[in-house]
Amino acid sequence: MPRRPRDAVVLTDDERTTLTTWTRSRNCPQALVLRARIVLACEQEATNTAVAERLGTSVDTVRTWRSRFAAERLDGLAERPRPGRPPVVTDDTIAQVIVRTLSPPPRGRRWSTRAMAAAVGLSQTKVSRIWRAYRIQASPGRADLPPDAGRSLPLQVRDLVGLHLAPPLRVLAVAADAHAAPLKDRAPTTSTASKRSAEARDLLAVANAFTSIRGDEAADAPVPAASLRDFLERLHRSVPARMAVHLIVGGATPSAHAAIDTWLEGHPRFHRHAVAPTGSWIDDIDALLSRSPLTGDDVLGFATSIDALREDVRRWCSEWAPSAQPFSWIKSRRALWGGDRGDRGVIKDSEQRSDARRAGADEHASPEAAASGPPRIADEVAQLVREALANGQFKPGERVKEAPLAARLGVSRGPVREALRVLAEEGMLELLPNRGAAVPQISATNILDLYAVRAYLGGLLMRRIATLPRSALRPVSTALAEIRVVARHGDHPRIGEADLLFQDAIARSAQLPQAGRTFEHLTMRLRMFNAILHLDWAEAVDLIARENIGLYEAIRDGDADEAARRWRIKVERSVRYMVAQLPQDHFDPELWATIAGKPDPHRSASPAPRAPRNRPS
Repeated sequence: MPRRPRDAVVLTDDERTTLTTWTRSRNCPQALVLRARIVLACEQEATNTAVAERLGTSVDTVRTWRSRFAAERLDGLAERPRPGRPPVVTDDTIAQVIVRTLSPPPRGRRWSTRAMAAAVGLSQTKVSRIWRAYRIQASPGRADLPPDAGRSLPLQVRDLVGLHLAPPLRVLAVAADAHAAPLKDRAPTTSTASKRSAEARDLLAVANAFTSIRGDEAADAPVPAASLRDFLERLHRSVPARMAVHLIVGGATPSAHAAIDTWLEGHPRFHRHAVAPTGSWIDDIDALLSRSPLTGDDVLGFATSIDALREDVRRWCSEWAPSAQPFSWIKSRRALWGGDRGDRGVIKDSEQRSDARRAGADEHASPEAAASGPPRIADEVAQLVREALANGQFKPGERVKEAPLAARLGVSRGPVREALRVLAEEGMLELLPNRGAAVPQISATNILDLYAVRAYLGGLLMRRIATLPRSALRPVSTALAEIRVVARHGDHPRIGEADLLFQDAIARSAQLPQAGRTFEHLTMRLRMFNAILHLDWAEAVDLIARENIGLYEAIRDGDADEAARRWRIKVERSVRYMVAQLPQDHFDPELWATIAGKPDPHRSASPAPRAPRNRPS
């Protein structure tokens, strides 16, 4: 019977996890991968000979790494300093080569290995090795990405909204919009999109490489939890509340993971995507770029703020020291709407003629057929202006002119004119003869008009969703959780938007597509009213939370009549409050009762209490 070596290997769970991660990583040195496999095999095999035969290596090699691991554990598997001349390429040199790629090249659009070698005083071969090791200037969406790269990320990404770097931690925040069309894997199809994709990818590859290199120097520094929380809080305030935010986290220590998870507990719309294998943060970025609209010609995305962000990252990396403050960047609300003023032509006009030819045919097409085709430029312009109006970018009475808007978005005036017409039909704008459109003034009449339609349509949706299985209520439950958090913290600036998100979640979950879309268009108009009137919900935070909890409970219990009754009362309270903000108008209860009906403040009496019906979960 073979004799078991004296230095038998017994692994802890953490050691086994780390060794397994090394064996699966595509970025670990092959020598380290072999040592990890040897140690894992030593836990299962009784002799060095059996391990050597199993892995196809020598007995002496197995004996060396078994004994070194037994003496020093994981640290014993690392390379030891070798006698002789020290390596010329230090971490500082590598960081310099990597960060230099963010500076303008001496000629051409991108750095070449020859130009970089001349700039930093290294051979072209060494520069090439550094770039390959840290995947600088690789092609976005490479074919050899791991099969699981980025698969947990949403397919409806709208924009990059934040970047936080604190070696070894790197966090990329992207916003996903529930209103966006589903996406398919695709690569950029034009030179402009390819250039923009390469610029964004190079920037994030540098961030990934730099934080990896400097991570060892900052390993003993405490986790900058305060700056991380500040980054997340600013994200929460800047990104429109209807958007979900996904955090791609790489290089996080256990304490950093704990800090992020603690903060996420109170913010249901935020989601963390942790990346465990070494270097695979950039795999997720490549997967994201290969299928998202952030690199396309038809959507605003990475192109906005890319030049300023590149320069900020370059400066921070160049001045970095272990005691330096983390790097944090948050895209502003205005940039989220329409990009920086210096970024022109993001929406291309190349397909304008074909869109115009399709317009006549689309007029008679069914809504379902129209929805299944690619979005037209006019639809994209309408959505951008719709969001700008809802966020208070324009003042009452302010003109929205075709020519300046077309120049800013880089399109011809045709789709802008069509977009303004659509927004006028929705009540978001008022058309002016031969003068474009203007933001409407708010009066008691148009408030009553909006809320009367919202009352009837909302009642229909409440009755419908109360008949659906409980599984259909998950988005509504998530939105209600956000309201509970806001109410618990007394955060009155956020309660109004959280309330509208809860209502829209009901509309989307009611499985009445036409009614749901109409309701959400009314919500956008209501957001515009809220922004124009600067409504303050400081005294109504608890009331709004109680109303929505009661409404959800009625829906959950399948009580359609009670859900509709509570909705009608909620609408009347809202319309009274909004009209009261207009000094020149007053609320006419008789007119409101005539057009919207009278709410029943009490539950209708019945011969016997009706038990909630059983609903599938």
